[in-house]
Amino acid sequence: MANDQLPRWILHVESGPVSRDPEVVAEFNRWYNEVHIPEMVAFEGYRSGRRLEPVDDDGPHIAQYVIEGDPEEILGRVKAASAAGKLKMSETLQMNPTPKMRLMRVSFEYVKSGAGRPE
Repeated sequence: MANDQLPRWILHVESGPVSRDPEVVAEFNRWYNEVHIPEMVAFEGYRSGRRLEPVDDDGPHIAQYVIEGDPEEILGRVKAASAAGKLKMSETLQMNPTPKMRLMRVSFEYVKSGAGRPE
């Protein structure tokens, strides 16, 4: 069944920990799951956030946020909070290269009948 009530935007972020040391990766995951995603989803316009981990250890970690509303306005609030030092960042987040962000428009979504709508 095609879904006519699509969220408008997905913010797709590719990042990674500063090393593949298991303790560093564990702290990176804890920070992302318990601190960063809740901080991001608290911003007006963010509906949900999820993370994807690489299976092969070589790929990036991915966070995806469902956004509804004017993306420039919504992302502007996050950029302002970041510039003001209001987001809690982790030393385990690799900043060289910086995380890669891409704003994507949801153009189609197919939901299996009875499965509910994915977030």
